[in-house]
Amino acid sequence: MRRAAWHWLVVCSGLVIVAGCGFQLRGQSPLPFDSAYVEAAEGSVLKPLLSQYLRLNGKRVLPNAAGAQVVIRIDKETRSKDILSLSGSGKVREYRLGYRLVLSAFDAAGRQILAPTEHQLTRDYSYDDTQVLAKEGEEAQLMRDMEQAMLRQVVRRLAFAKP
Repeated sequence: MRRAAWHWLVVCSGLVIVAGCGFQLRGQSPLPFDSAYVEAAEGSVLKPLLSQYLRLNGKRVLPNAAGAQVVIRIDKETRSKDILSLSGSGKVREYRLGYRLVLSAFDAAGRQILAPTEHQLTRDYSYDDTQVLAKEGEEAQLMRDMEQAMLRQVVRRLAFAKP
């Protein structure tokens, strides 16, 4: 019985410490607008992801800028794949993937409420000629992860756009 009481005391102490240190799970950023228009170049990867995110969070995504509280502009969205290192025999050993864009936002009157801000992500991965299919799958997964990370960055930045 004494051992069970000791375990209970340790668990309760741990909960008190965690509650007292201010630990809090990161929640969603509240967006300060109700309707938006997302403007991006043809073939943008982030535009459909952002539009879907906004809809799922109760925001109206309009087909044009007329009537939108906020116009979100995604510019210079680029992906890159660079050689990071070579082996002694000149074969690729590592690649660096990059994803970059410039984000800005405007209110209904056309005033800038979010200055153009560059967002950039990179991921490195090793490469092996004997595992081409596996490495292609890894690259695709890394790009999907970078797209989701970029979406989270953009949403956090939009939380500060006050129309």
